[in-house]
Amino acid sequence: METSFINQEAYIDPDVYKAGFVILIIIMIMSFVLILLKSILENRLKNKMLDKGISENVIESILKKDPNSNKNNSVKWFLILLGLGSGLAIVNNSLPLAIHSFAIIFISVSVSFLLYSIYLRYFTK
Repeated sequence: METSFINQEAYIDPDVYKAGFVILIIIMIMSFVLILLKSILENRLKNKMLDKGISENVIESILKKDPNSNKNNSVKWFLILLGLGSGLAIVNNSLPLAIHSFAIIFISVSVSFLLYSIYLRYFTK
């Protein structure tokens, strides 16, 4: 199997790409299952509340979804992926891979979460 050479000293084994792809697929499947399970359980809860005789206004207020949550969720994932990408770019420029590579990635993702909290504080009311 052919390897991808970054420079003459270090290379990335193709099995790393395969493992990352498998992990990504597993995360996507688990996310789908969780979203599906959440919607099924919310539907069951709503039906049980209707059977108990609770008014629809109370049910809607309990199960009300925040309209900004989708927008905030998109911003959150954008910032996380931006931080992860920038961390990986910095790691690529600071070869060879070692423990400092993990520290760079963790710090960049932490900065992304910090930016997200600042966004929530100042831009959402």
